[in-house]
Amino acid sequence: MNLIGKIFVVLIFVMSLVFASFAIAVYGTHENWKTKAASLQTSVDAARGELQKAQDEQARLVKQIEDETLAKRQALAKLETEKTELQTQRDTLVKERDSLMTKDKAAVAALDTAQQNLAKLTKEVDELRVETRTAQTDRDQHFDKVVKLTDRIHQAQGELKRLDERSVQLAGQVAASRRVLDAHGLTKDTPVDHLPPLARGKVLAVNRDNMVEISLGSDDGLRQGHTVEVFRGSKYLGRVEVLHASTDRAVGKILPGFKKGAIQKDDDVATRLKVS
Repeated sequence: MNLIGKIFVVLIFVMSLVFASFAIAVYGTHENWKTKAASLQTSVDAARGELQKAQDEQARLVKQIEDETLAKRQALAKLETEKTELQTQRDTLVKERDSLMTKDKAAVAALDTAQQNLAKLTKEVDELRVETRTAQTDRDQHFDKVVKLTDRIHQAQGELKRLDERSVQLAGQVAASRRVLDAHGLTKDTPVDHLPPLARGKVLAVNRDNMVEISLGSDDGLRQGHTVEVFRGSKYLGRVEVLHASTDRAVGKILPGFKKGAIQKDDDVATRLKVS
């Protein structure tokens, strides 16, 4: 029987008692029974209105959790996409850097060759003046190319360093997200609607029917079906399943299979226990 069924059972029981009392009063006094019947109907209508409000609030909270989960998945997917794009850019820049370094070596080798030729041509300056001027011109051109290539290499190296730093930052963010997911046994595709958020509170009351009231509610992320662990100091006492959650309170039942001791008022409760 779910919470709504229990509410209706309680309403029916209360209504039965009210109608029985009302019947006795009418039988004893035989007066003003229509007014009392109208008052009872008003109370029933008010109870139904409260029940409908509780159902609407539950639906709103479920929708909010679904929206937050979708937003987190989209953010993680965006980070993965950015990482892939940056890795591709980094690989492209590395290839361009290698190509520029190869061209730089070729240009340096060509410059050395030109210098050697210049030394030889200097000995024959009278006969090879034209060739010397040509070699000097070639040397100047090669030198300009070397300067331009060196500037491009420096620019590429600076950009590569910046991209490497950005890649490390993104990798750290992704690794941190994965550590959080792994620590909770989750993946980026794991549904999390059934998992309560990390929260701690106190036991407010315990009755004879093993029903427990705690200081955590829907504002803390609890909803029907979630479970909380009860403990006192280092002693584990048992597990409670949430049957109904208001904004700052929740009511649940003690699960017999997890009960390890008597649960009392002011005992500690937590949605998850840290296992060392």
